[in-house]
Amino acid sequence: MEIKHGEFLSLDDYHEVMLGIMKAVHSFCVENNIRYSLIYGTLLGAVRHKGFIPWDDDMDIGIPRPDYDRLVNLLNSGKKLGEHYYHLHYTNSENYFYQIIRICDDRTEVNPKYVRKKIEKMGVWVDIFPVDAVPALTPAGIFRRVRLFINKNFQNADIYAIKGKKGICNKFKLLSVKIFPNAKKRNYLIDRLLRETPFEKAKKVGDVQDKHEQVHPRPQSDYSNLVLLPFEDTSFYAISAWDSYLRDVYGDDYMQLPPESKRITHSAGGRWL
Repeated sequence: MEIKHGEFLSLDDYHEVMLGIMKAVHSFCVENNIRYSLIYGTLLGAVRHKGFIPWDDDMDIGIPRPDYDRLVNLLNSGKKLGEHYYHLHYTNSENYFYQIIRICDDRTEVNPKYVRKKIEKMGVWVDIFPVDAVPALTPAGIFRRVRLFINKNFQNADIYAIKGKKGICNKFKLLSVKIFPNAKKRNYLIDRLLRETPFEKAKKVGDVQDKHEQVHPRPQSDYSNLVLLPFEDTSFYAISAWDSYLRDVYGDDYMQLPPESKRITHSAGGRWL
């Protein structure tokens, strides 16, 4: 890997760094018997492009809650993914309020302008999402969904309320941050709510922590049936029912390229250290 100290990262640089992180994550998961699957645009890229979507600059995987909790514990106990990789989680980082794990490369630096508080240290990342039981449509399940919805929206404010930013939505976020300032306690509360139904007893599972309520429920058995899919110069795991997942998330025509106006790169202006 060519490191251009002080220079901004190109899209090719992002892809190379993320691929290195993901290779380390894959090896760590295999070594520790942790199930994972490519999800969202990363899975779409694997199927449609045999690698990254050419204009995409993020990478996402999902891990069933029991394996996810074990991964957090292993990383927090000092287990390393590799020489240059470290993790961010609300349990180990002061201003990191996301519910997910973020694996970063310490040879890079990213300073997103869309977050309220600067995180102490954040490099180019791969995001790891917990896959949880989808609350049932029972009185208790509906009550849990309501509590999750409320707390996830407060969490959204904790992350994205920006001083000086215009707009009524941002004003409400700033107000909620002042009235309900306990961001870390909220992270722990959301995780408790997500765990109330054990993953193994769930009929449907998904990315329940997602702030946009885009859960895309899947049978729990999907995460017991994984296959390797080609990705750039290697292969990564995905649920074997990847076709129905992609149809659910992106529609039946997911193999068709979107118009150029929708080929958006979400670059956060990372640079080499």
